[in-house]
Amino acid sequence: MNKLEYIKDISAGIEVISYEKVDISYPEHTHIGHSVLGIVTEGRIGIRINGEEYRCQEGEYFSVALNVPHSIYPISDTYSMISVCIPAEDDANRELDIIRNEIIGNPDLKISIADMAEKVHVSSYHMIRKFTDENGLTPHKFQLQCRIRKAQELLASGMKVVDVALAVGFCDQSHLDRVFKKQVGISPEEYVKSAILSKAGE
Repeated sequence: MNKLEYIKDISAGIEVISYEKVDISYPEHTHIGHSVLGIVTEGRIGIRINGEEYRCQEGEYFSVALNVPHSIYPISDTYSMISVCIPAEDDANRELDIIRNEIIGNPDLKISIADMAEKVHVSSYHMIRKFTDENGLTPHKFQLQCRIRKAQELLASGMKVVDVALAVGFCDQSHLDRVFKKQVGISPEEYVKSAILSKAGE
């Protein structure tokens, strides 16, 4: 069984994730508003950062800047790792920030590619290509990622899984379960059990 523990310092905005003997793979994703520093404590992983392949084994570090697309996968049967998410300023000025910010602020929003393109007065093809160039993910993948991160916040606040599914724009709980497990590595129920919220000084 994959054992994860999420420890979040609400005051500082820092989250520490501890992985113990897991075999989880993470599809390509980005981090919004924070960078990541990780150290492998057991086993080996492969990490693809912005199209470049790297390997990390016990005792080795890796880092990923905010908004940089990356994926992680095990090379050994299992691995253990500690990952720290550190708040970082995003001062980039992107052409399609109006779409990006709308998705971040309202990940449950049902908006088509055609609607997005119309907002910025370009073709759907150009909008998808430009958005992917600027954000590392297609609009659809970016929105799914934002929905899952919003789901994590709501689950940690005590909201029931079935209510979270509807609140973040999924058609039902099973849809949330599938996407959540693919992106987070564990089910929403397992995430609730593994999440520890704390405040500085406690």
